[in-house]
Amino acid sequence: MMSVHNVAWWRMAVVALCAAWWLQKLPWTTAERQWDFNVYYYGAQAWRAGLDPYAPTSLPRTLSDGGFKFNYPPYALGLFAPFTLTSLHRAAQLYLAMKAMALTALIAVWTRLLRASVLDPVWVLFLIFAYSSTIFVDFASGSITTVEQLFIWAGVAALLKGRYPVYVAAVVAASLLRLTPIVLLLPCLAAVRDRRGSRLVAGGVAAFAGVFLLTWALSPRLTVAFFHSVPKNYGERGWLNPALLPLVVDAMSFITRAIAAPLNRIVVLAAYAVAAGGIALPTAVMVRRVARSEAANRMEVIVYLVFLGTALVLPRFKNYSYMLLIVPTWYIATHSTAISRALPLLLLACLPVYSWITRPASLDLAANYSSWLIACGAWSLYLYELSRGALLLPEAVPAAIERRPAPRAAASR
Repeated sequence: MMSVHNVAWWRMAVVALCAAWWLQKLPWTTAERQWDFNVYYYGAQAWRAGLDPYAPTSLPRTLSDGGFKFNYPPYALGLFAPFTLTSLHRAAQLYLAMKAMALTALIAVWTRLLRASVLDPVWVLFLIFAYSSTIFVDFASGSITTVEQLFIWAGVAALLKGRYPVYVAAVVAASLLRLTPIVLLLPCLAAVRDRRGSRLVAGGVAAFAGVFLLTWALSPRLTVAFFHSVPKNYGERGWLNPALLPLVVDAMSFITRAIAAPLNRIVVLAAYAVAAGGIALPTAVMVRRVARSEAANRMEVIVYLVFLGTALVLPRFKNYSYMLLIVPTWYIATHSTAISRALPLLLLACLPVYSWITRPASLDLAANYSSWLIACGAWSLYLYELSRGALLLPEAVPAAIERRPAPRAAASR
């Protein structure tokens, strides 16, 4: 029988190997691979030189010809400006190192929230490969998603302790660059059973709007240029933006090509609205039902279900944004009950090996939006479990009973 000491070393060795393999895959020596950071760098450099950072001509041809543009609010230029004091190569390495530290803190928050263990190889492998390696995509692209997620999940940790204003402040901070996370204030409406929830959300939105009003007062030209750039962010499809709207567009394009019919924009938008409503309505109903319960894990379930539902209905949700769904997906995967025995069989039975879906165009559609489809599966599993009352814990049951035995204790039995 393997001793406790050997078990611990075996787990540590696997985790260390996984971490080393992942880190060496990062673009430490090829700054140009972090294309998003390149845009931040050259945008801030143009701003310091007195040029328009929102003009594509302010970027190198290699970026502007690829459709890249600086599309963050004016105050973001001040955040990225210090990086321009050194070369792009060194700045990219520094940025990558800072993100690695942020990821370490983020994983610590995730692990504590899930009562998991950083020495659990399954958890580590899930972090590496979940949602088409969404964490790695964020690092390879040079996006700021990891920092954004650290704010959000630090806020969630505060929310689960009843510190609602801290959660609001964290979500507002996370929304200052990409704007979209502001919708994650919604759990406050369900978390607080009196009017405080509405006041907290209104206060968060007011603070968010106040930042932009102040930015406009200090730099009106850049603020107007930023808002003019926002609509241009839409249009990405496939694996870069596996969200509901582009999924509807591509699915309907596939159908119209098959029947040789034109693609009507109004019909596409109507189909998107119906699909979004079909997700938002049952999510809202279930959240309301859970909010009225006295379950010990009521707030956890509400947050995770709202996060999944929000990601599924947004018209734009980039591949690295799926970092938001790592915790909700792991939670339902490890807390599901009866469905865990039936789901693998159902997936195998429904696998269309010899059918229409095996055609290249169909496979591309399924592969491009696999992250969205997985998230939809996790969301469906939440609704299924909650409808059976199998996910909620009685109020009298402390959350500690969910904690799995530590490897040392488990091995000593």
